[in-house]
Amino acid sequence: MSTLLLRLAGPLQSWGYRSRFSDRDTGLEPTKSGVVGLLCCALGRPRSESPADLASLGLHVRVDRQGTLLKDFHTAGAGMFRGSREYFAPTSSGAKGKNPVVTERHYLQDASFLIALEGDASLLTRLVKNLQDPKWLLALGRRSCPPSEPILVGKTDLDAKTALCELPLRLHRRHLTTRWDEREGRYVADLAPQKLRLLLECPPGDTAGEMRRDVPVAWSDQLSREYTVRFVREEMIVKIPEVAQ
Repeated sequence: MSTLLLRLAGPLQSWGYRSRFSDRDTGLEPTKSGVVGLLCCALGRPRSESPADLASLGLHVRVDRQGTLLKDFHTAGAGMFRGSREYFAPTSSGAKGKNPVVTERHYLQDASFLIALEGDASLLTRLVKNLQDPKWLLALGRRSCPPSEPILVGKTDLDAKTALCELPLRLHRRHLTTRWDEREGRYVADLAPQKLRLLLECPPGDTAGEMRRDVPVAWSDQLSREYTVRFVREEMIVKIPEVAQ
């Protein structure tokens, strides 16, 4: 069993879980459907093609930086477009709407996640190649959320949990608290141990597992999407951070 490691970090991320119409929520960590969508973009795979092979990969998450929640009051349509003509957002039928579309959109600010995908080695090798040179632009849950770091970390023969536990926790100085060092006569980064959450995909029989309905079955178009469930259990680990260069 091989493991592919990804870094999902950026100014904004949004991983919709129960989004409906005017209220577009975000989970506290990447959803499986969101990560599968990102991989489909890397492969250049259209919605009409089944995501079953990607959805079969085990998805495990280490929360390196939880970030903070942001709610955006968002409108689309109405008013003048470039001062030349009236602009209205289209309805689901394709016709022009008569009123602006008002939504509340939720984001995670300044979050960072380490993702471990576990499964078929040949599929993971193909993903490595496409993540290095993606067919379409990659985003963190929504097109308006670009990554701030390279997404591909690497491929390893370690199992997912071991890889998540062993990979160093590297944080920039702005994410670390500081303390006064009497010997050096200056403030230095406080590299105290930090508790990190692990979200590990587990079999349905695991009594500690929490059910999540975010496994894509089919999404042939914008309106018809099917999902099934998986089970996730949470664990805590302690890591001593390193200062990223």
